[in-house]
Amino acid sequence: MDTHVTHPLLKPGSVERRLYQEVIVAQVEEKGNTLVVAPTALGKTVIAAMLCARMLEKNPHQKILFLAPTKPLAVQHQTRLREFLTLHPETINVLTGALSPEKRAQVWNESSIITATPQTIENDLLTGKSTLQDVQLLIFDEAHRSVKEYSYVYLAKVFWNLAKQDQHKRILALTASPGSSEEEIQDICKNLFIQHIVVKTLQDEDVKPYVNDINVEWKKVTLPNEFYEIKNYLQKFLHEQLVFFKKIGYARNMHSNFIRRTDLLQLQSQLREDMIKYGTTKPQLYQAVSRAAAVMKVSHAVTLLESQGIHALHEYFEKLQHNSKQVGSPKAAGLIANHEDVKKAFALEEKLHTLNVEHPKLALLKQILQKQFDENPESRVLVFNHYRDSVGFVTEELNKVPTIQAARFIGQATKSVKDKGLSQKKQIALLEEFREGKHNVLVASSVAEEGLDIPSVDLVIFYEPVPSEIRLIQRRGRTGRKAEGRVIILMAEKTMDEGMYWAAKRKEKNMHETLQRLSTITSKGSKHAGIHASNETRATSTTSNTIEKGQSTLFQHTEESENIFIFADTREQASSVLRELSFFPDVRVHTKTLEVGDFVIGPDVVIERKTTEDFLSSVIDGRLLGQLMNMSQAYARPLLLLEGKPEDLFTLRNMHENAIIGMLSTIALTYRIPIFFTKNAHETAKYIRLMAKREQLGNDKEIRLRVGRKGFTLNEQQQFLVESLPGIGPTVAKTLLEHFGSIQKIVNASKDELKEVENIGPKKAQTILDVITKPYEKDTRKKNQQDTHNKENEFKELDTMLSEEMSENTSDENELPEKELTENEWNENEVEEEDLPLD
Repeated sequence: MDTHVTHPLLKPGSVERRLYQEVIVAQVEEKGNTLVVAPTALGKTVIAAMLCARMLEKNPHQKILFLAPTKPLAVQHQTRLREFLTLHPETINVLTGALSPEKRAQVWNESSIITATPQTIENDLLTGKSTLQDVQLLIFDEAHRSVKEYSYVYLAKVFWNLAKQDQHKRILALTASPGSSEEEIQDICKNLFIQHIVVKTLQDEDVKPYVNDINVEWKKVTLPNEFYEIKNYLQKFLHEQLVFFKKIGYARNMHSNFIRRTDLLQLQSQLREDMIKYGTTKPQLYQAVSRAAAVMKVSHAVTLLESQGIHALHEYFEKLQHNSKQVGSPKAAGLIANHEDVKKAFALEEKLHTLNVEHPKLALLKQILQKQFDENPESRVLVFNHYRDSVGFVTEELNKVPTIQAARFIGQATKSVKDKGLSQKKQIALLEEFREGKHNVLVASSVAEEGLDIPSVDLVIFYEPVPSEIRLIQRRGRTGRKAEGRVIILMAEKTMDEGMYWAAKRKEKNMHETLQRLSTITSKGSKHAGIHASNETRATSTTSNTIEKGQSTLFQHTEESENIFIFADTREQASSVLRELSFFPDVRVHTKTLEVGDFVIGPDVVIERKTTEDFLSSVIDGRLLGQLMNMSQAYARPLLLLEGKPEDLFTLRNMHENAIIGMLSTIALTYRIPIFFTKNAHETAKYIRLMAKREQLGNDKEIRLRVGRKGFTLNEQQQFLVESLPGIGPTVAKTLLEHFGSIQKIVNASKDELKEVENIGPKKAQTILDVITKPYEKDTRKKNQQDTHNKENEFKELDTMLSEEMSENTSDENELPEKELTENEWNENEVEEEDLPLD
């Protein structure tokens, strides 16, 4: 039997024959959209390459789009596909946002296979630069990201609308870990319109001949007695706060020895809701909010002590003490810093830091690495650390050992002057140095778990366990690809470390059981085959729903066209509203950098869209008043769309309800701006479409763009000036300019000359002449100046009043931690954990 797969589009000897891979490819063709769940090193990319070959052989004139969450991974897929396929290399290309729109269009047209990040493709779809009409196979790598607002979800929806007219189109989703619960897995299947699930494990008989064993070891350390002393002091503080909560009817199931972050977040949410409900009738709730924030911070300090050691705790304590001394600092910071037991913890921690006492994990890590390099000097080791702050410290400590050349590997975000991120270019260069042997150890944050072409390593070390089954699988998959692999997990006895590890193991077991059950169901054709039916959308294509940027910025529409034109600010491309608008067949969206507002839907109508959270932030930082004033000055009929639950205005942040109600009243009464509430992006899009339709269709109107402090083109400025004449709209303004050729000639025209212009009658001509020729009365000027002065003072007084009210009622606002990300809420460029926010 031939040991390699033979196919006209596969290079001879490039693909090792593995029966399970060939079976999966056949199943995708036969059963439809397929989710393949398989550990790293089982050849998911090979499966994709084989499917590409078979589909291109049948339909060579249609394209294949291979999506990956990061640019380095997209480049890696391009390289691998060029190695496998006989296609000309120039027909397998990467599309990135770095290319100009014209170049991207050229690359798209010339390619048979395109690899790209989803954001690049989504932006091109929303701005009308490309279409998925000619795509026959859409591949999603790292498919577990297909949740909530991630671009995969939108692209799958667009593609499946097209696939309804072509039964040969397919979706292939690839992942090593889709989630532990049936709900999570079902969500991914629904979002990607999956009809069939294939699950492969290292224990499968048809897989075993091709995989290497991964030996997992647990190495436990015992914390020094001084660590337990510090922990006891901090737990006394926590116990005291929980006693307070229980007295007022909260946190009945929480214990100071075991506080889960999710429980604390639920407690904070409940307290904020009750503050709105009961207000001043329960003043202890305000104190409870501060105490809850303090518990969150001290609980995090305990975790740092147990898993990271004195250095991490010392830095965190310094930040807490610094914050407590700042003017206007959150009450939680003072509550912590002034507590006697916490002061004792501070003092003992400072003593241990002076003596350079560190976590026993660090010494054990050095021993493990020394032994590894003594036995195998050419080894490569990857050390994962959950906390970015600790990555640098561990790297410095390891480099004190002569046989270790460690490098710090983190994400792209720059946190501070001392903590600068690594660009993708630097990340790739560092990985190449690691591959070549300049470094034999990478100390990495969770950014190294996926999305980067990290070489297979001989040993993976977890500096602490992770509670996520997805991250456990991703980290473990970094070893054992070419030879037997090793994983060592460091754990501190009798701490949260042990609980986190077993939680991840339990979730992984649940995931495999759920997947096996779901794959059995789909093989019988009774469940997931109908998932896509519940995802009906409102249109079959977004191909014609956008306008090229090169077109004019003024569009005239008539009843015959029945098209609705909407200008959207380019910043809205990151929101879901443009995605939702793209599914309406009669909507044409044009993206442009708008000086004022987020959407322009009519000659005098501008819309500012804010989520409830963004609304509160813009109130606090003072942006909102300026935005509203600019809208009122530039457009006759501005309006505000608030997206989200109205009650969230009073629960998301610790703002007093009077400040929020005062601001809403100001917007409606002083600025005379209507406020609309919408539930979500879909409802926002419906509102915008219906309002735009009312403004445009049947009225022979044009969309008029107004500007803030910066102008548009000279033609647009000239038209804007002529539109200021009485009774002159965009259409007549253009007609006047085209007839006379300049503003000067319009001003110098006689009444009879004006009447010669279409839509200018005797009355309108006389009115224009009156405005141009009649003298300006001094008394009127003084009155107008006084009115303007009074209005400006009114705005300033309002701004001052609201600022004072907010400063009185939002002193605890910054005590609340940022919203915790769920397991599947991943950033495009990095997946990285950090310390809790301090302010």
